[in-house]
Amino acid sequence: MEKEEFEEIIERTLENIPEKFKDKLDNLSIVVEENELRYIGNQSDARDYKVTLGLYEGLPITKRAGKRQMLPDKITIYKKAIESTSRSPEEITATTRRVVLHELGHYFGLGEDKLHELGY
Repeated sequence: MEKEEFEEIIERTLENIPEKFKDKLDNLSIVVEENELRYIGNQSDARDYKVTLGLYEGLPITKRAGKRQMLPDKITIYKKAIESTSRSPEEITATTRRVVLHELGHYFGLGEDKLHELGY
């Protein structure tokens, strides 16, 4: 998939989140990493060694104190990783949408357990 088409999926996902959340997106950068594959877990145990599809870096808004100026938070979406785990353009779209919403969940202070409970 071309990078522009992939970025459009991300843009549509952001456009469709509820206004009450959109209004709170501030000082946040979302970038697409085209070629990098990142892994987490124990390399010697295939069940625990997983490719990273997205990454949130920053301080969740629920943990911020006051209006102190901070560096932008960053969400990285790993295009090659998503493509490598998807079997069709439709699956790339669905996975990208889920990953973007998952990482936004971290921005809003949700942990892994809650995100998985919500289907992200």
